[in-house]
Amino acid sequence: MQSKLAAIFLSVLSLGLIVSATPASATTYTSSTGKTAVVLNEGRTGTGSFYFTEINGRSILGDITITSAQSNGNSYRYEGTFHEQTLGPRAGDACTGNITIVRQPVPRSANYSAQVTWRVTGGRPCASVGQTFSLNLTEPLPRPDRNGDYTARLADTWMTQTAGLATWPKWRVTSADGELNCRVQPNGPIKTVYRAGRDEISAELRGVNAITMSNGAPWMLTSQGCYVRANSQYIAPIALPR
Repeated sequence: MQSKLAAIFLSVLSLGLIVSATPASATTYTSSTGKTAVVLNEGRTGTGSFYFTEINGRSILGDITITSAQSNGNSYRYEGTFHEQTLGPRAGDACTGNITIVRQPVPRSANYSAQVTWRVTGGRPCASVGQTFSLNLTEPLPRPDRNGDYTARLADTWMTQTAGLATWPKWRVTSADGELNCRVQPNGPIKTVYRAGRDEISAELRGVNAITMSNGAPWMLTSQGCYVRANSQYIAPIALPR
């Protein structure tokens, strides 16, 4: 799914568009086909959220303005408006309307889902006025490769304004002994120790990509300026909407 997500956002970049930056509290939700992605600024109103989808060979980018954000336990309900444009040489429809996003945990999973409903009310030109579309999207947590490694390609998420994809920001310790050494450099001296159930590991995102390779193995640079082994034996991603 991460490669599909990358393809979606690289499509936007290839069309010469710059999407406004999203803060660390933004969450990406994607469809099972990988053809639709919604990037949502969690727990707030205003602009900055957006979506990208491919329909019948057309690429569509939509800006979202959230006007209402209401919490109900573990779920969140967002109401707002959207304004979209068809991109590239087949540019055409520019639909507008209302959007509802209901975010909630996926049962028996670490992921969150987002039920997204678009109600098309206008636009010029827009062939879909009066129609309603609904999709169930899921937060695509990074998945390791068959060796358990989180490479840069497998550990990325939403688009930033200048650099496209960035490393997943939040991780937890999964080491069998409950401790994870964070080293000055890969395989170097220990700088600090993260502990399961107590510490949350934050990736260093000032360089966007926090994953580096050393002797064929991926390591992640943390916000504390040290490296942890980027493998499922040691770390796992944390769902962003909390």
